[in-house]
Amino acid sequence: MLMVDSAFDVPGTLGRLANNKNLYKRLLDKFVAGYSDYEEKISAAFEADDFESAVQLSHTMKGLAGNLGAEHLHEVSLALEKIAKSGSKAPEFEDVFEKFLYELRRALKEAADGVDMG
Repeated sequence: MLMVDSAFDVPGTLGRLANNKNLYKRLLDKFVAGYSDYEEKISAAFEADDFESAVQLSHTMKGLAGNLGAEHLHEVSLALEKIAKSGSKAPEFEDVFEKFLYELRRALKEAADGVDMG
């Protein structure tokens, strides 16, 4: 069950990781270290109408978010990937992109601050 105030489904993710909290912490640390500039990268791709890069970036985040248990980020990354695959900024782009950035920032902040693993 995903806690409303958490960006991550910790119990579900730990279940997939054989309850290895050290591994989960390492994965979250890598997420923060490797993706803190992701907002700039994906924003630049969409601003330049570089939909090929936008597809790749949103697809990468979709998979990563799914693996880390960031369910809201996973869902909005999927929606953003669909928009990018369409090759144009659909009417819902601004709303979806705003939600994506919110969930990305929330996940990065929570991961950096330390996820409560119970």
